[in-house]
Amino acid sequence: MRYLMLSATFLATLTACDWNSKDDYHPKAEYETFLKHQEEAAKLQEEAVAKGEAPAVTEEPGKKTFETFCVACHGATGKADGAAALAMNPKPRNFTDKAWQGKVDDAHITKVIKEGGASVGLSATMAPWGGAINDAEIANVVKYVRQFGK
Repeated sequence: MRYLMLSATFLATLTACDWNSKDDYHPKAEYETFLKHQEEAAKLQEEAVAKGEAPAVTEEPGKKTFETFCVACHGATGKADGAAALAMNPKPRNFTDKAWQGKVDDAHITKVIKEGGASVGLSATMAPWGGAINDAEIANVVKYVRQFGK
């Protein structure tokens, strides 16, 4: 009787679960849709600026992508003081460190962003973002990271 009750409970639990298939979740497709909407909004903004209907937006390339993917650990000012950084060991890279900025090239920073910290012998807590951020966006993030060292 006990076995029958456990089996019935297990089956009821199993059927109540929402078993998602791989087809149910498409983060890359969702991100690409988001980017498409961003591009459309940017195009509308450019048209409005050209017509004199809206002020020009002057924003540094890579800033939005940095704010989306990097701020949690590296902080808004690049000083490795993001909210997630408090619990991390080792701490994230401090982009305001002029010595570090002087000894790494853009290719190194690009590789770390694209393939993660472990790809260059650094901490694996630096996630690889190459699947979510395209090469042009990564290049803009590298430019944005470089401005912290000035």
